[in-house]
Amino acid sequence: MKTNDIRQMYLKYFESNGHVSYPSDSLIPSNDPTLLFTGAGMNQFKDMFIGVGNLGFKRATTCQKCLRTGDIENVGKTSSHHTFFEMLGNFSFGDYFKNEVIEWAWEFVRKKANLKEEKLSVSVYQDDDEAYNIWNKKMGVPAGKIYKFGEDDNFWPAGAPSKGPNGPCGPCTEIFYDQGANIGCGSNDCNPSCDCDRYVEIWNLVLMQFERSGDGKMDPLKNKCIDTGMGLERIARVMQGVYTNFDIDSFVPIINNISELVGVEYDSKQKSSSLIRRIADHVRAIVFCIADGVYFSNEGRGYVERRLLRRAMRDVMELGKNEVLLYKLVPVIADVMLEPYPAIKERRENIARVVKSEEERFHETLEKGTVLLDESIEKLKKSGGTVFSGADSFRLYDTFGFPVDMTESILEENGLTLDMAGFESEMEKQREQARAGTRIKDSVFSGAINESDRVIEKTVFKGYELDKAECKVRRIINKGDDVEFVEAGKGVFVDLDVTPFYAEAGGQVGDKGTLVNDNCHIDVINTIKENNEILHICKIEKGRVGVGDVLNAEVDVDRRAAIKRNHSATHILHHILRQILGEHAEQAGSNVDPDRLRFDFRHFTSVTKSELERIEFLVNEHILKDGEVATNEMGFKEAIDSGVTALFGEKYGERVRAVSIGDYSKELCGGTHVSRTGNIGLFKIISESSIAAGVRRIEAITGIESLKKTKKKDELILELCEKLNTSEDLLKGRVADMLQEIKGLGNEIHNLKQASQGEIAGKLLDESVETAGVKVIARKLDGASIDDLRNTADSLRKSSNSAAIALGSVNSGNVALIVALTDDVVKRGLNAGKIIKDIAKIVGGGGGGKPDMAQAGGKLPEKLDEAISRALQIFKENIESS
Repeated sequence: MKTNDIRQMYLKYFESNGHVSYPSDSLIPSNDPTLLFTGAGMNQFKDMFIGVGNLGFKRATTCQKCLRTGDIENVGKTSSHHTFFEMLGNFSFGDYFKNEVIEWAWEFVRKKANLKEEKLSVSVYQDDDEAYNIWNKKMGVPAGKIYKFGEDDNFWPAGAPSKGPNGPCGPCTEIFYDQGANIGCGSNDCNPSCDCDRYVEIWNLVLMQFERSGDGKMDPLKNKCIDTGMGLERIARVMQGVYTNFDIDSFVPIINNISELVGVEYDSKQKSSSLIRRIADHVRAIVFCIADGVYFSNEGRGYVERRLLRRAMRDVMELGKNEVLLYKLVPVIADVMLEPYPAIKERRENIARVVKSEEERFHETLEKGTVLLDESIEKLKKSGGTVFSGADSFRLYDTFGFPVDMTESILEENGLTLDMAGFESEMEKQREQARAGTRIKDSVFSGAINESDRVIEKTVFKGYELDKAECKVRRIINKGDDVEFVEAGKGVFVDLDVTPFYAEAGGQVGDKGTLVNDNCHIDVINTIKENNEILHICKIEKGRVGVGDVLNAEVDVDRRAAIKRNHSATHILHHILRQILGEHAEQAGSNVDPDRLRFDFRHFTSVTKSELERIEFLVNEHILKDGEVATNEMGFKEAIDSGVTALFGEKYGERVRAVSIGDYSKELCGGTHVSRTGNIGLFKIISESSIAAGVRRIEAITGIESLKKTKKKDELILELCEKLNTSEDLLKGRVADMLQEIKGLGNEIHNLKQASQGEIAGKLLDESVETAGVKVIARKLDGASIDDLRNTADSLRKSSNSAAIALGSVNSGNVALIVALTDDVVKRGLNAGKIIKDIAKIVGGGGGGKPDMAQAGGKLPEKLDEAISRALQIFKENIESS
């Protein structure tokens, strides 16, 4: 059975057992800042597990996109490890428990997946007699096929009973598939606890039944929950009868494509096979990261993504190819994943361009790393050392992606060794940071669990139709605690049953305004969303407010109108960017506030001045057409089928809101918008810049802000006209004339300077000291710039057959130094670059250059005379000895 069919079979099986088939979350967790990436199916249901969510169902099944880097060193080397993978799961939020989940799991693996029962075994937590008895007595699994393991293997979180963290936890029970005695360690005692490949863990059932408190006490949870996870690649592997996850139908085309590109046949017995497997895994992970809005960078998710690509590129190099080629894998990955993720194929050209751009950048970085390594080796040799620092080798690896084995090889060629222990120590620090960044923090469940008995009703949002509404206070939060009332002077969160205030989301800032009644006046300074609650961040200006009070809510309509203008303008801008730059110019992020809009999009070069002018013109042209801005609520599938654009990486529910502008723009959007484009007013681009590899940013203003900007320009032009005694029509010509005049004056000054420098050079030659036939000049020239010093030195060299020159000056408290030598002096063994470094130290600076000319700067002007004297001493000693 193909992987796509297995995925569908699993979801349909649990749908038939009363589960809601829920869409996968993005790899960027939508509601959990404690996670770097989504690493498990349960992540998006955290609120449901702790009792504060209200999705409208208690049973769910998903196929979740996941990314983990905790075991990255094993990827490619083992049969089962991945960074990106798909996790099948079924979940119960206080509904069914052990009996049902075990029964369904056993039925699925035997009757749906058709796995032979004699090949299956299970494990339970050593103290979970209930689960043991269900397997043994109800499911009929022989005692010899049921293994009892401790809390490190069969408890979630691992080791929780004795080590924590506090919060919901519970035992696990797992299902294993035996690949046969010919696989793995070969020991007669081999069982599922062995690390060899014989037993494949295909399903983990987490039975969440306890709450652990600070003293290690395990109390029963009121609402017991189920969280299961089955790796899709693993179940496909055993169902398809292959021995590694990389041999399943969804990996074979990728593996074959890599083999073809690198010119190395895939043979699982050769070392090259582990490299090919790792390339396949990492590039697949990168494709899904990009699709979900992760951009290559030096921090956070983008850094993980960058490291994955660089590792894959190094594997390509080890396979004998030193070229950009990983981007060529994108089409085959898109084809393989087409059925469950059609958006990947739609965007494959853009994803490939992003990958290619980053590959090219890394090749440039490797060249820089090589230069840095060469310089470090030279310094080490000069110091008499023989061991290259582990910290320095890690910096080469971490910053420049320089492979440590390549570093070691180059060091060996130079008769040096590497402090590998130091390198490994730095690597372990980084691994720990990665593990810390990708696991659920200890406090994920703490605090919130106290609210598990309170079901949060969704706040009714009326802001699309109204800017005023009568509402009732449901909840007041002061410093993290619920309170019954609060008085003037306090800052609090207020939850209302109904609100016209838009909560910050989708790049649009939250509304501001007021909440008032006869007893109080409250300023709403921002609006945010937490779970199903729209929370108003408030300051009580007058009186007091309590839970149950009725208030009149009123949005700041002028501020909202400005936000509407900017938000609708981003939709038009998005359309025009794709029209002018190409379909690849997709939205990569946005921020809409009352003062301006910021729009991030995918593009690989700076937008030219003419392109920006054209974009701005066309946006304004569309605004002037005064097209209708219409909104419609519909089903997600219906929206996509009708041509509405969904932003990649965003999570959408079953019901969505589509915003259409004229007949050219249709996007899913929950924000507030103008009713007609003419309401936007003048659109003006104020900047265009790069924010990441392959991502550009345009900032623009509309409406009143555009008028303010235009007024400022008019005032500036008027001021210039007055100062230059001209009119606006003649201003351009007047400025051109002035520039020409300034240029002429500059030429005159240049000629005068040259003449002056010639005179100075002549005087310096006359005053020079001759040593062994070489004219030695070491002087300070007050007020001379570095260019003046250089020109004077050139003049001296041209005027003398043999000269050694050192000139210095002080300008604005900074020292400038020049050392220049004629060719014959260089042949005597003197080197301007080395001399400048020596004397620059005296003035607290540094510099360098060529053997015949070098320059430096410094910060100690009071030491300039000493530096000049030192140069004179070096000249005399070296010339005389030569």
